[in-house]
Amino acid sequence: MPGYKRKDVPELLRSVENGSTAPVYLVFGERYLCLDVANELVLRLLPNEAQRATGLKNVDGDQEDVGATVNLLKTYSLFGGRQVIRVVDSRILFSKVVARDLWEKAVRAHGARDGKRASRYLGQMLALAEMELADWDREELAACAASRWQELFGFAKPEELSWVQPLVGGAGEAQGRSADKVDGAELLVNALEVGVPAGNILILVAEAADKRKKLFKYLLNNCAVIDLTVDSGISSAARKDQEELVKELLGKTLAEFGKKLEPRALPILLERVGFHPVAVVMEVEKLALYSGEAETITVADLNAMVGRTREEALYEFNEAVGSRDLAAALLILGRLLENGVYPLVVIAGLRNFLRKLLLVRAIVEQPSPAYGEGMSFAVFQKGFLPRLKESMPELPAQLSGHPFAVYKSFQQAERFSFASLRQGLGEVLLAEYRLKGSNLAPRVVLENLLFGLLPQKPRVASR
Repeated sequence: MPGYKRKDVPELLRSVENGSTAPVYLVFGERYLCLDVANELVLRLLPNEAQRATGLKNVDGDQEDVGATVNLLKTYSLFGGRQVIRVVDSRILFSKVVARDLWEKAVRAHGARDGKRASRYLGQMLALAEMELADWDREELAACAASRWQELFGFAKPEELSWVQPLVGGAGEAQGRSADKVDGAELLVNALEVGVPAGNILILVAEAADKRKKLFKYLLNNCAVIDLTVDSGISSAARKDQEELVKELLGKTLAEFGKKLEPRALPILLERVGFHPVAVVMEVEKLALYSGEAETITVADLNAMVGRTREEALYEFNEAVGSRDLAAALLILGRLLENGVYPLVVIAGLRNFLRKLLLVRAIVEQPSPAYGEGMSFAVFQKGFLPRLKESMPELPAQLSGHPFAVYKSFQQAERFSFASLRQGLGEVLLAEYRLKGSNLAPRVVLENLLFGLLPQKPRVASR
């Protein structure tokens, strides 16, 4: 059977309904989508509840004994009929090739303040080196040499590791199985080549898969492989793919409740939730229930039920300033004030942001190491950043984060001159004095500050 993408899933499900099945379905990529598709497969393979009660075996991949799973696949069901084994968070196709992906997922989960999910990704990454969460402290991985990290996980040691400790500090002696000593992939390939009972079907759900593995190639040629990976980057193509997925999930969830969304509410919802598939579904379900008997969910419903955290909004406000996007900055500022954020909190965040940009701009203007405007991330990470660290043994705290975050700060600093940033800090101080000692409305003071920081080029009138 060929490989399938997200757009091919409806066709695949129809073929399963019509009796065309594979002995193994590998579903990998975005976790929410994988779980949803795996559930749809189960509903079609075991269409009635009585069949699912006796014929469905659920296995937790974090605790899986692959040998036991393969034996189950080779054994006829005690109750007769079809038997489906669903393994969620399977590690059978993990390798050091996917370790970097797991690390990046953990970083993103931590950034989204989802400690449970970040810990799970860290545990999966450590398992590739036959470790568990508790080994982070036992093996002193935060302080280990870069060469040892590379040997253990197959990618360069990250700069920022301090956030990991709170997540692993309370780990017990056993946080799940380490990578299986027995080659589970080889066991599964051998079982499939010999043949398994016709009614037995295995569903493997994984967030990452090493496509170079023999098992992956075997499943691609002889079974069904469903790739639900979504590009999490920031390119226009990646953003388009993310937006299409979010809209698809939104439409599907609304249809389940028989609801419609007011057209002008759609961009607001997407902007507030961002690319978080689970959050999109949960927020839409919440809106559908809140709207009661009304057929259409309105902007008023959205404002009442879907908020933003203060930290997220302040971060996006600073990002808009760093992008010199006056319209976006004014819009986000209005929402901050409407949601009760204290004006001096906005000032404090903006002051710290401009100080960081001023520091970066000073580095940009120094002759060595030379920074070229428009520099690509690859050149920045592999060339400029190492030279900068050599010239500054004690890198400022503002530049100690992930290399891409540091790179983004340099991109933002390109949009300002050193003099304009110094002047901007003076204007921030003046705005603070006005907030504390004048009768001017806070919104007027802050909007006036933004117009001063982000002057727009005058338009030339057409003849």
